Formats: sequence, C-alpha cells, structure tokens
Amino acid sequence: MSQIQQGVLITLIGMGLVFAVIIFLWGVMALLVRVTTNNKPEMIKAVAEREIVAEIATVEMQRQAVAAAVAMARAISDDHIRHPVLADTGDLSPWQSAHRARQLNPKNVRG
Repeated sequence: MSQIQQGVLITLIGMGLVFAVIIFLWGVMALLVRVTTNNKPEMIKAVAEREIVAEIATVEMQRQAVAAAVAMARAISDDHIRHPVLADTGDLSPWQSAHRARQLNPKNVRG
C-alpha cells in the first residue's frame, strides 16, 4: 500500500468515525427527549388555557386603562367644566386670586 492510499484510508476511517459519533449522539439526545418529556395532553391543554386566560385579562386591563385615560382627557378638555376657584372668584385665575388676597391682607402692607 502506498502512502497516498494509507492517507486516504485513514481519512475515510476518521470521517466515518466522526459521522458515526454524531449520529450516535443524535440518537442519545432523541432518546433523552422522549424519556424526559411529559406527554400528557391534559396538562398541555391546561397550560395553554391558563396562558389564554392571562392574556385576556391583560388585554381587558389595558382596555380599562385606555378607557380611564380617555375619560380623564375628555373631562379635562371639556370647556363647560370650570375649575371651582375660577367659578367662585368671577373668572379670576388662581394667580390673580392669590395676589388680590395678599393686597387685601393688612399684614402685607408696606409703610
């Protein structure tokens, strides 16, 4: 046998062993998956139902939050709803009310 033939034979044996070990490990992993997997359809169905219920609850909470935000935005932007301070003081702003009260208070008079 020549050196080239020996090299080819050693290469083929090495590659064959590598592929054989890869296929063996693939089989071992498939066997472990079958042994360790819990194949109970009821359990899988129950987990799926819990996930769906949790997702529905999350969506409902989001809808309620959006509804509350829209209601608050509408209440704030509604023109005919007035701030109690403005309604009682003849349409004075809180800033004007504070300064007028300070002017009327005799303790703040400089002199």
